[in-house]
Amino acid sequence: MKKIILSLVGLLLLAGLIGGAYFWFSPPKNQPTLPAKKSIVEKDTASSADSASPSAESETTLNVPTIFVHGYSGGKGSFGGMIKRFSQDKEGTSSLVATIDSDASIHYEGEYDSKANNPLIQVLFSDNKSTEENQSWWLQELFQSLKANYGIETLNAVGHSMGGVSLTNYITKFGQDVSYPSLDKLVLIGAPINGLEIGADGVTDFDLTDEGPLMATERYQNFMNLRDNLPTGLAVLSIAGDKEDGTKSDGSVSVASALSARFIFEGKVADYREMTFTGLK
Repeated sequence: MKKIILSLVGLLLLAGLIGGAYFWFSPPKNQPTLPAKKSIVEKDTASSADSASPSAESETTLNVPTIFVHGYSGGKGSFGGMIKRFSQDKEGTSSLVATIDSDASIHYEGEYDSKANNPLIQVLFSDNKSTEENQSWWLQELFQSLKANYGIETLNAVGHSMGGVSLTNYITKFGQDVSYPSLDKLVLIGAPINGLEIGADGVTDFDLTDEGPLMATERYQNFMNLRDNLPTGLAVLSIAGDKEDGTKSDGSVSVASALSARFIFEGKVADYREMTFTGLK
């Protein structure tokens, strides 16, 4: 009897492992596809699009490097797997790893080939639990360094969580400053653009209306005040997550906060799109 019980327990554990593996590694169902491109620069700013940034209407060249910026408490594993997968799938080329110390000194590992297919540059902060203000300062130094040391004039950027906030902070301040590399495309993944409040019932004082969030954090208001600095040729994709557990959030950032980016970018850049992925996966 004891052997039978142990065998049954073993089978149950095996079934659980198989079911868990299927859950985590099977493709998510009913997820959104990238929305169609749309040009939405306001008419009074469209005339300056050519001088502000590479036009989002033009076909992207294959050698524009992309930087990946992790979030609060992030590290090499935050984007390391994604960069490795892109490289293996020939979607890009693993390039530099730029580690930025607290004094803004930058240490590079790897090699940068300006003719490589989509060079992928990972950005790491030695103090990965510092403030948004420090991260923004470090990114400012990084952009200058990439231009001075590698001749990089145009960049794409992907930022997760606080990394996305810091990139937004950077682009609203220096988006039209020609002394920095221009930013062509920006992807924000779960970036808390309007704070970190999450309601257990999915409702907060910062929920979105057709005109914008009900309440604005100081961070969000600062971004709104600096919208005129955005490069009009920029293309932006904002990604939100909803675990469907009632909180209308990915567990850390509400959908409303992530998609508040719409009111900062829409009407000021050449292309703004957004996606919300649902479910625990």
